[in-house]
Amino acid sequence: MAEEIVFYCKDYWDFSFGRFHPMRPLRVKLAIELMRDMGLLEGVEVKEPNEAPHQELLTYHSADYLDALEKEEEAPQYGLGVEDNPVVPGIFRFASIGTGGTIAAAKAVMKSDAIIFNPGGGMHHAKPNRASGFCYLNDVVIALKMLADAGLKVFYLDIDAHHCDAVQEAFYEDSRVFVCSLHQEDAFPLTGKLEELGDKEGKGYNVNIPLPRYTEDEEVLFIFEELVVPLIERYAPDVLFLQAGADGHKDDPLTSLYLTTGIYDRIGRILRDLNLKRIIITGGGGYDMVNVARIWTILWGRLTRRDFPDRLPERFLRISIMEGYDGPDIWDTPGWSGDKAHIKPVLRERVNFLKREVGL
Repeated sequence: MAEEIVFYCKDYWDFSFGRFHPMRPLRVKLAIELMRDMGLLEGVEVKEPNEAPHQELLTYHSADYLDALEKEEEAPQYGLGVEDNPVVPGIFRFASIGTGGTIAAAKAVMKSDAIIFNPGGGMHHAKPNRASGFCYLNDVVIALKMLADAGLKVFYLDIDAHHCDAVQEAFYEDSRVFVCSLHQEDAFPLTGKLEELGDKEGKGYNVNIPLPRYTEDEEVLFIFEELVVPLIERYAPDVLFLQAGADGHKDDPLTSLYLTTGIYDRIGRILRDLNLKRIIITGGGGYDMVNVARIWTILWGRLTRRDFPDRLPERFLRISIMEGYDGPDIWDTPGWSGDKAHIKPVLRERVNFLKREVGL
């Protein structure tokens, strides 16, 4: 039986980017408490992550950038101290702890079958020598490199509304990691074009599905059924790495997609039914705390084959009402309809183009 592990500690939420910054680490605490109150952490090993070892950070980040970040001083040449990436006390430790959790997850799946969730990870924008998009250390790339160097084939699936630009760059010529991203088109960081399919040994191992504004649940389900699942099945990965950004939700303040909790439920069921033995899940984007907590709870429940009640617990409801969500269910209203009649022609065209290009 596969191990079930969640990495979580106070450092994940007892931190602030500043009063007006959209990234609110408290969302992690809200998600973990909801999972616990829903009974989804029974029998799960909850571990405190350690800071990432310096030598492992150096497998991706430059020494001069790490030195600048550790000093916690503004350095615009490294993306530090700009509006998106403020330099606040404790930022290095916060980023290092999140990275440490994903590194520990990678080491665990190297040893045995496991499904592991690190909500403090998923920082897919950080570059080798620059902070970007609220991301300071790229736990994703570091962990993917570790897995690939250990001889494991990895399918990296990114459902964040923002394209995983730094991950794509790191593995664009590498067939050991299949990078697949669903993201809002013409949004930060303005990368992830349909035609970006990898190069050299990585040709055909990089797939982007840009989503038009107001893409709905049924359209994402269509993409999963027609493209994502066949790609995973053909690649036959040793490890599935899911970056579970929750900012595609219709109420997220920074994006313009129109997804509900229904599609995250379906994604969890679809990936579960692939019966993969080694799965790493990280957090990512998501700027409405209540929706992030609901989405991560749904995904974890489905991927670990646990049932959970529809009604949100009273403690969560008291918080969610203050955040503008009056519940009382974990599901949005209206919920999942399953209707494929309104799939945008441009999405059908993009899926067909990618199927031709990768030989599906």
